Amino acid sequence: MTVEGLGHRLSAIRRQAELSQEEMAERLGISRSAYQYYERGERDLTGSLLLKVFRLFDVDPLWVLEGGSENRVSRREREISQAYRKIGLAVERRIEDRGLPVAPAKKWDAIDFLFFEFLQSEPAVVVDTAPDTQRIDSVLRLVA
Repeated sequence: MTVEGLGHRLSAIRRQAELSQEEMAERLGISRSAYQYYERGERDLTGSLLLKVFRLFDVDPLWVLEGGSENRVSRREREISQAYRKIGLAVERRIEDRGLPVAPAKKWDAIDFLFFEFLQSEPAVVVDTAPDTQRIDSVLRLVA
């Protein structure tokens, strides 16, 4: 049983990278004929090939396997974007709740600083957690 639409998604990745089937096969370390089997949907990708596709083209492996949205943004990129938004909203809320007189440039300095801290942390630990209001308050004290 093959994964429905897998070949179309592989083809889309290849075309986006402006590669021929031969060039795509070379990048994946397989023969052109083997690659054609995958793109025609006659064979499923192995785990190691899926990992190569992810590393070479930075596409979400779940999208490659399951399809869904046309957005081929990686899961980590989505998490980073969501975290930046979450941090920005939390900083805005703390400024408003505490009535702090923070200049817009200083507010963005605080958001950037907290976001940089997020990027340095373990992704699995912080993805689903709410921003630390005590940490936000301490950073806002520095910029206010």
